[in-house]
Amino acid sequence: MANSQMGLDIPQDYYNKSYSDSIADGFSLFGKTYVKIVPIYIICSVIFLIISSLVMTAFNWQVEVMSNQILEIINEADYYNMTEQEMFELMNMIMSYLGLSLLNSIPNSFFNYFPSFLALGIVSGYLYKRYLQEDVDFGGELSKSFKVELILIPALFAILLALGLVLLIPWLFMYIYWVFSPSMHTIESEKGLKCFKASFKYSKGNFWRIMGILLINGILTGIISFIYNLILDFVIPTATYNAAFAPETRNYFMIIVYTLLYNLVNMLLSPLLSCLLITFLVFSKKQLIRRYDPSRFYREEDAALQGYGVSTPYEAPTQEETLPNIKPPVAISREPEYCPFCGFAMDKSKSFRFCPSCGGKIPRA
Repeated sequence: MANSQMGLDIPQDYYNKSYSDSIADGFSLFGKTYVKIVPIYIICSVIFLIISSLVMTAFNWQVEVMSNQILEIINEADYYNMTEQEMFELMNMIMSYLGLSLLNSIPNSFFNYFPSFLALGIVSGYLYKRYLQEDVDFGGELSKSFKVELILIPALFAILLALGLVLLIPWLFMYIYWVFSPSMHTIESEKGLKCFKASFKYSKGNFWRIMGILLINGILTGIISFIYNLILDFVIPTATYNAAFAPETRNYFMIIVYTLLYNLVNMLLSPLLSCLLITFLVFSKKQLIRRYDPSRFYREEDAALQGYGVSTPYEAPTQEETLPNIKPPVAISREPEYCPFCGFAMDKSKSFRFCPSCGGKIPRA
């Protein structure tokens, strides 16, 4: 299969990049492009956080109230004296809460994932060319990303992940194997659902590597977000925060403000995961090149021997290098040697000590 048909054309400078190199390059790309791409992530996040606040507040409050009621009943229930009817009503309430929570998690998950996938689809072409050190126009690359797949693939991916939350393992596999799908319409020029197939091509065999990237991003973002939210909790009184959501004193303007404040760290750091994924995508392409066209590779041992990070192109070994160093055979004399006792003809080159015929000892000098 031709590499051009597979989208595997990357500069040879990236052939010797390791997994750790791709992660380090991701942080470097994040620093170099942050100022340009972070407004895209902020705009996408702000728009959908506002929509989520307006649409989901009442539903979220109802789930929260039901959760508190069930916990209160469970803690105060006298299970020894509870009638069968009371037990039945409690179980119905718990099942209703679980169903409502599951139903509530689907739109909340969609609003959580869709903005970052949308932003990745917009900036992925620019990040990819910037990482490969190609001449790239930021505005031009953004305009190229505006296709139907820009909305279709992130939306479908977010919906699938939201539905996949019913079971954790399918959700995790879907996320990892399709994580590149929002960027495939710009980087690979894929159309429609083929974006998912292209993403699987680069994710296959890299499950734990992508998991490592997600953990690195999650740990860094989680630590910073945790510290920031602790500070916000001291600044914003709990009563004031809850009053904005309570039906009697609900204030949608303050709900939007609080939502944006508590998601500020995630908005500002969301480009990091995109940069890590783009640099890893190049690493994954290198792996496929190794599989389908190994002759394009630099000899890694040459780079290691030189010790200066400078690789030399692969050179086929010469005939002298491939053939073993074999000494020419010693010429064998065809003149026979005769036994002095019985006259039996023997191979002179073998230097027999005793005659094979009569057993007489052959005199040697």
